[in-house]
Amino acid sequence: MEFMTRVEIGKASWKLSHDRSVVTFGSCFADEIGRRLRDRLFDIDINPAGTLFNPSSVASTLTRTLDSREYSHNELVCTPDGIWHLMSHHSEFSSPDPLKVVSRANSRMQRAAAMLREKDTVLMITLGSSRAFRYLATGEIAGNCHKLPGREFELVDLSLESIIEEWDILIQKLLHENPTIRIILTVSPVRHKSYGLVADRLSKSILLMACHKIKEKYSVNVDYFPAYEIFTDELRDYRFYASDMVHPSEVGADYVFERFTSAYLDENEKDLTKQCLALTRRLSHRQLGERNGSTILFEKETDRLTSSLSKLSPRIANAIERIKKEK
Repeated sequence: MEFMTRVEIGKASWKLSHDRSVVTFGSCFADEIGRRLRDRLFDIDINPAGTLFNPSSVASTLTRTLDSREYSHNELVCTPDGIWHLMSHHSEFSSPDPLKVVSRANSRMQRAAAMLREKDTVLMITLGSSRAFRYLATGEIAGNCHKLPGREFELVDLSLESIIEEWDILIQKLLHENPTIRIILTVSPVRHKSYGLVADRLSKSILLMACHKIKEKYSVNVDYFPAYEIFTDELRDYRFYASDMVHPSEVGADYVFERFTSAYLDENEKDLTKQCLALTRRLSHRQLGERNGSTILFEKETDRLTSSLSKLSPRIANAIERIKKEK
């Protein structure tokens, strides 16, 4: 007996592997999938501009990344608390030191630009809302409002036509720069409750239509993964949401990630991801108390697994080094 309506996901015509680099752009759900790929030692750059929700901000940031147009001090905005911000970036880039904001944004942009040009790179886009805020001082769509007064912004609903037009130009540019790139479009299941649930559903419907129109036109390079549909049709219970009733819970995100790996990983890669995750957990382990015989055995096995996996791929070796630095 079936107790849910299961979303059918066709097998992708290509597969994700540890030999490909991955770049994610978009909403916090891109962070969720990206973090799980990172823990499985994929060579990944997660949200180089931080969390972005609307398709216009994602498209303009990606375009600027491909053009390698560096950010400058003139683009910064300072709030009354003395914190400097880039309107195109998430507040994780913000700082009391304006030089740090620009330096970090440009460093992340350069790394993402290089990865986007690598052979067989996978670009995963997660769109959150077709509602956006136009910053009146510049007329540009803001990636983040940084808690500035509402009077400094205009709420706009991006039309299906404008989204498709902007993304059509972007994807042509991406394919010109890298004909081997593979793009996965998805719509975030995170609900923008502050807009009202009816307005949020209307917003999601525009994003869904835009994704499918783009996929139809660029079917060789563009794929669609139904994260939103999995949450709304398979995971209807509120236990799959966090306590805010907006974001997916860890269990819910894990389930969607399992569906993602079923579509994009072959069996050998699935086995490899298990080994990689085991090593990540070992590297993240914090030893309590005095170093003893058990500790030494644990360290030796960790070193053995590190050496074994590092030899399989330079990308895995790089991912391991990044995990060690973050520890």
